[in-house]
Amino acid sequence: MAYYYLVASLVPLTLDGDVSFTPEEYYESCKYLLTSQDRKDLGYIINGQPESARHPFVRKWLRNENQLKNAIAEARTAKANIDSHQFLRDKVEINTKNTKAIAEAFNKQNPLEKELALDKYRWKLLDEMAEDDYFGMPSIFSYVFKLRLIMRWKSLNDEKGHDVVEKLFEKTSKEICYGM
Repeated sequence: MAYYYLVASLVPLTLDGDVSFTPEEYYESCKYLLTSQDRKDLGYIINGQPESARHPFVRKWLRNENQLKNAIAEARTAKANIDSHQFLRDKVEINTKNTKAIAEAFNKQNPLEKELALDKYRWKLLDEMAEDDYFGMPSIFSYVFKLRLIMRWKSLNDEKGHDVVEKLFEKTSKEICYGM
């Protein structure tokens, strides 16, 4: 189904940009304009359960995300000379496009730059996937996934990063000292 008005009213987004609303607020503002199944599927995404959605766009996105995560696992395990099979998700085949994007991201020296490169690639994939049905649900799903990426980057800060490193250090110290 086409949602011309809804798609035309979408505020342009950039990964490093700022938005004044959350994915949840966006959902509340548009849910009554959607068909029942589209509303359910968008709700699944908003609630962090995209695997429950039935729409082909969401299914394709999840396959792409699994392929991307598998390519990341293979790149990381190759560096550590570890067998990657135990870390792969759903035994999804890795496509060469993902492998190339991962290689480019992993050439970055700074871990934050690596993550940013990966999310820029995700952003590009969402744009490409939404082109097939520009005024349909693919554009709306893509928009919400992008909002989630923006929210993730907005939530990152030095204090949270310090806490993560400290917890990792504590866990590693316990493993070294106590063999846990």
